[in-house]
This record gives sequence, C-alpha cells and structure tokens, in this order.
Amino acid sequence: MPISYYFKLVIMKISVFAPCILLITLSLTLNLSHANTSDLTEKSASFSYDSLYKLLVAEMALQRANAPLALSEYAEQAFATHDEQIIERALQVANFLQDSSAALPLAKEWVTQHPEQNKAFYQLAYHALKTQNYTQAMTAIDKLLMLEPETELEALFLSAYPTNPEQRQHMLAALLALEKNYPKNPHLLFAHALLIGENGDITQAINFIQKAQTLNPSSIPTILLHARLLSLNKKHTQALQILAQALKKYPDSQQLNMHYIRALISNKDYSAAEKTLTKLLLKNPQNTEMLLMHALLSYDNKHDAEATSSFKKLLALESNTNEAYYYLAMMTKRQNNLTEAESYLSQIHDGERFLNAQAELAQIRLKDQRQVQVKQQFNEARQRNPEIASTLYALEAEVLRENQHLEEAYAVLMDAINKHPQDNMLLFSRALLSEKRNDLIQFESDMTELMKRDPNNASYLNAYGYTLADRTSRFKEADVLLQAAIKLKPNDPAIIDSVGWLLYKKGLTFEALSYIKKAFAASNDEEIGLHLAEILWVSGYKSEAAAIWQQLLKQNPKSEAVLKHRAQWDK
Repeated sequence: MPISYYFKLVIMKISVFAPCILLITLSLTLNLSHANTSDLTEKSASFSYDSLYKLLVAEMALQRANAPLALSEYAEQAFATHDEQIIERALQVANFLQDSSAALPLAKEWVTQHPEQNKAFYQLAYHALKTQNYTQAMTAIDKLLMLEPETELEALFLSAYPTNPEQRQHMLAALLALEKNYPKNPHLLFAHALLIGENGDITQAINFIQKAQTLNPSSIPTILLHARLLSLNKKHTQALQILAQALKKYPDSQQLNMHYIRALISNKDYSAAEKTLTKLLLKNPQNTEMLLMHALLSYDNKHDAEATSSFKKLLALESNTNEAYYYLAMMTKRQNNLTEAESYLSQIHDGERFLNAQAELAQIRLKDQRQVQVKQQFNEARQRNPEIASTLYALEAEVLRENQHLEEAYAVLMDAINKHPQDNMLLFSRALLSEKRNDLIQFESDMTELMKRDPNNASYLNAYGYTLADRTSRFKEADVLLQAAIKLKPNDPAIIDSVGWLLYKKGLTFEALSYIKKAFAASNDEEIGLHLAEILWVSGYKSEAAAIWQQLLKQNPKSEAVLKHRAQWDK
C-alpha cells in the first residue's frame, strides 16, 4: 500500500489538531533529521501506520508545548522502531524536560543499536551520572574514550556531578577504577579535582588540577577550576594571576573574562572590574549579562552616568527591566530627583524588586505628605497581587511606622488582621508596633497568642524577652524566654544582644559587655551599637563609647537615633 494512503488516514484521524496538518506532517514527522528527502520517504515507508500516527501526535504535542506527551510518544516509538533518528529525537525532548530517568533507557537503546556512535555514549554517561548510576557512567566514558581518546569531558562532569557530598564520594570511587586505565587523561584528572575539591580537600584538588593543566594547558574549564580552587584556598592573588595569564592567550574568551571580573569583585577591586567590563562591552555591546554587571558595578562605584547608560541599554533590549528601573530610581533618588525616581519605581509591577519598589515609592510620597496616595498605592498593589496581600499590609505599616505615622500604621494592621486573623506575621507586626506606641497590654496579648501558635519561634521568644527586660522589671520571665531563644539560635546577634541587655538591666555590667560586644562585632547593628555605647559609658569607658558613636555615625551620618543618644549621655 502506498505511503500516501497512510498519510490520508493519519490526516483524517487527527484533523481536529490543525487545518494545516498536511504541511506539518511533511515538515515535522518526515523531517526528523537532516537526511535527504528520498531517504526519509524510504524510511517512513518502513514504519507501520500506528508508528506514523504516534510520531505525528508527538510532533503536534511539541507544537502545542506539551513536551511530556511528546516524550511519551517518541520514547514508545524509539523502542518500537529502534530507529536512530527517533531515539535521538526522544532524547532531545527528554533533555529539554531534564528527565534523566526517561533519558537513561533511551541512551541505553541508542548504544545497543549503534555502538559506534560517540554521542550515544556521551548521552549514556551524562544520564547515568544524573541518576547516580556511577559504574554505568564510567563504563560509558570508557567506551567513549576507546572510540575517541581525545574526547573532552569537562562539560560532562561540570553539568552532571552530584551536589551531595556522599554521592560525590561514590562517584569518585567509580572514577578511580576508570582512572587506572587512563592515568594521564587530563579530563579524568579534572573530574577527580572537581570532586575532591567540592568535598573540601582543596590542597589535594589543586595537585590534581595542576597535573590536568600540564597535560591540557589550553582547556579553559581546567584554568577556571584551578583559579576557583586557589580562591577557595584563600590564594586570591594567585587565582587572579592565573586568569590574567590565560586572558593573554585567549583574550576573546567570554568565560575567562567573566570569571576574571568575578575574581576582581571577590578581591574587592571594583574599579578594575568596572574598567574590564567597559572594555568587554565595546566588543559585546548587547551582552545583557555584561551590561547588568557593568551597570551594578558602576552604580556601586557611584559612576552614575556609566550606570545609567548600561541600565537604559538593558531597558532597550527588554532584559532585566525591573533591576534597571529600580537602580535608575535609586540613582535619581540619591541625586535628589524624586520625581524621576518615582516615575521609574512606578514601572515595577512584579518580580523580586516589587516589594522594594513599593517601599521606596511610599517613602518618597510620605515625605511630601501624600498619605492618601500611599494608601491608594498599597490598595491597588493588594488588588493586583492578592497572593501577597498580607505581606503588603505589613510593608505598608512598616513604612508608616518608620515615618512616625504610628496611628495610621496601627490602623492598617488592625484592618489587615481583621481580614487575615491567622497570619502570624501581621500579628507580630502589631505586637512590635504596640510596644512602640507604649501599649504594653496589646503587645503582651499579641505575643501570648503568638507563643501559643508557635512556642519554639526564636524571634517571638527574643522580642517578648527583650521587651520584658527593657520595659518592665519582670527579669525572671525575660530570662526564661531569652534562654530558650539563645538555645534555638546561639549565634544570632539580636538574641545575644538581648541576653546582654537583660544582664545590664540586672546590674551585671561586666557580663553584659561580653555579650553585647560579641553581638555588635557580628552585626554592626545600630541599636546594638547604642546598647554597647551606653554600657561602656556608664562603666567608665567613655572614650570607647565615643568611638562607638563615631563608628555608627560613619555608617549613617544623619542618624537621629545616634545623635540623640550621644547628646543624652555625652553631656
């Protein structure tokens, strides 16, 4: 029976899919690879009607963005027909879905049917690694190296090595068995260095990567891993030197350039990083990754003209638009152009910068006494984003509180809790605001309810204990709460500070100093710094207290809290 007859049946059977089914049939089902038309026609004629129909369904599923269905149909036909092109097509879909459990048997089928194909063993090795079949992966790599001894394996190992330390150890054991057959293979030495380096044996990893680099000096992944291992070993200067030397040989390598820039940033050489990026952008003016990094570096270096140029290029390329609008707003704000800053912030409607943008918008509007506009802003934001309504209520209240609109903030939280009575974040916000309003009855009521709901929450324990220590003489109750908090989070600076503050309130200033010094060293937090300055002052260490005030004012020269605190004690 002629092939055209089968296609007529297929078209009749699935005509509901699309009016142009014949064109799709010819262009997709037959065109599974770049083989010539006569070969394809001959191959298609060897398939059954059922196979042709299912292959067409698979391609139609891809057209309709239903990749799981396409994979199911293609995988079935890969095993039914044993056809290399169909197996490869099924693997392409499995790779797109990152479904290694489905890809592994397809790769096995491919190497069984076509044991001469390098790429088949590469796929088998990759998916065996991803599914933690390490012995099978090394067997596939062994076959691959027999077929093509110079096969580069760095990308394979980088993309498929396990994140779990125990699994990395299992993979290393399988790799060691393979390395016995190829003791001077630089690609396997690379993998060895990668695995032991990720598991923390940096010194030994450097030894292996140096051997790999000696055998394969032109490998960029090997150069990059060598530099990374040196950085992990705190040899930052050596890492930079290796990257700089490599760039002399491969100045156009984007990978090397980007890693060199990141190394400069890690080394806090922000000026050199910005200059390097500026040169790179001359050759790659539309590279969005470079543009974003250049814009952020220029912003941090306060080179506003350069940062503005790169952010606006990102907007023109429709890439990282929220980041661009946000930082353009921050630049215009620090230039005191609040109208333009407000305009930029108003362009951010979603994404990670959305909440920051809402807070900044509200701050700008409150400075102009536009409380009604702020209320409208947050109402509209909640209507557009009902899934984060409670977060937006808490944010609105916090911005109002920061601007000393305590009663308006309290009203917002009352409304929010009425609508979301089980939301702990809102209840906690009201408790903290109640303390600021000197309403300790409401504070304690809310904290008692929160402790019932979540008795092992360190933040609740700390806030409750600190307030009892600071605002009452109920030191025993405060001590119970704070000891429970510090047991849960022994390294939390806020909790360490609270314990120290309780000791100070009890008159144990020497013991208090050891806690609060530790908390301030770990955080540089302003409120903790003020606690430290006060205890130092009353303990007679007045010059040390003055140094703390000076340090805090260096961080925030206009801090009203610090200026007021210094004036209160330094009379």
